[in-house]
Amino acid sequence: MKRLVLAVISIFLVHSSFAQWGAMGTPGGKVRALCVHNGTLYAGGDFTGLVKKWNGSSWVAAGSLSGTSSPKVNALISYNGTLYAGGSFSLSATNYNVAKWNGSAWVAVGEGLQGVAGSEVKAFCIFNGVLYAGGTFTQSGTSSLSKVGKLNTAGTAWAQAGGGAPSKCSAGVYAMAVYYNEFYVGGQGSAPWINKMNVQGTGWVDLAASGLQSGTGVYALMSFKYPNANSYSLFIGGDFTSPPSPTVCTYYAVTWGTSFNTFSAGTIDQVNCFAASSAGSTGSIYAGGVFTVTVGASTATNLAKKPISGPWAPEGTNTFNGSVRALCFYNGYLIAGGDFTSPGTNVTRYGTTIDVQENNDNVVVNNIYPNPVVNAAILKVQTKNALQQPELRMMDANGNEIVNHSSVNIFNRAQNEVEFKIDREGLAAGIYYYMVLDEERKVATGKLIVE
Repeated sequence: MKRLVLAVISIFLVHSSFAQWGAMGTPGGKVRALCVHNGTLYAGGDFTGLVKKWNGSSWVAAGSLSGTSSPKVNALISYNGTLYAGGSFSLSATNYNVAKWNGSAWVAVGEGLQGVAGSEVKAFCIFNGVLYAGGTFTQSGTSSLSKVGKLNTAGTAWAQAGGGAPSKCSAGVYAMAVYYNEFYVGGQGSAPWINKMNVQGTGWVDLAASGLQSGTGVYALMSFKYPNANSYSLFIGGDFTSPPSPTVCTYYAVTWGTSFNTFSAGTIDQVNCFAASSAGSTGSIYAGGVFTVTVGASTATNLAKKPISGPWAPEGTNTFNGSVRALCFYNGYLIAGGDFTSPGTNVTRYGTTIDVQENNDNVVVNNIYPNPVVNAAILKVQTKNALQQPELRMMDANGNEIVNHSSVNIFNRAQNEVEFKIDREGLAAGIYYYMVLDEERKVATGKLIVE
């Protein structure tokens, strides 16, 4: 038996890493928003309760929101230690569409953001420490408030941002972003469907001419390093077809541009969301929606990844068979949500489930003993760089996160050393993978065999 185990581990070390899309169950319906709040992953959408959280193995209720006509949550954000939800729902007969989580229930935020039938909150953004909400609403309580609202410092009332509705987003604001310390909004109205707020915060400024001219609207905005690691461009995604490129384009130094290779431009093609991971001269931006984009012999369908200096390309080998509506990062994984059924149903994750970092120069020690484990095992990790808040995550052979069976045995901050005790009780016999993270940064990974 010992020889067999050693052979398995030897093979595992040779094939040191691969990444894949893995299922995460389903919240029960379309996922429109994803957010990490206080270390927990939340999903918002049009399923029962409208918001659910991931407990490591399944989606469970996070309170309950509802409404009378097609209720949904479109946006989630963690702000000042509190989780906020925006969408189309009711908290009372007079308060709609925006709520905050107090740990046990959803409660009102000011007098809500509502208006004509069908009004919704579509997006959140934090700018200069202030929470902004965008959408199709026209009032808060009985006071006029059109398309963009900002929350007061007490968190008790909404005020009009920019002096009124953005000139190019008069039908609604669907996306917001901060780019070079300026506040941008995108949505529906008139081409190019994007504005920035003036320095005083009292009005909206049109972008340079010669931009987007044909289409329906802008649904995603994000600042990301491009065309090189020393400069940023505003990435713009949505439903548009004409210059400078369809579905995704960029804006930099008052110039409209492409983002390397070109996305498709069909009647239903659009980008709904962006997410980015960037550090120094490395990093990537991800786009989700309904589209195809081709590089060489590879085609990305509905989700694509672009490094700073390279083209858009597929992430993994799976093709999404439905729209990707939300993206975020959680515990070293890229999480995608939407209305697809493959890979996964409504939500899926991409990451390295087998990755022994024996060649990682930062890892001095990465040992687990005994392995296989009968009753309990000790995992020891020591690094050259300082550890701050190490934690251990465990996954089964299918990449599904399991309830944590570990506790910190020793944490010696001075020597950058941590030991975890892993309890075998409750773990079925089989192969498991562990990942040690430090402040959401992957430190070391490996394999555990349970007999």
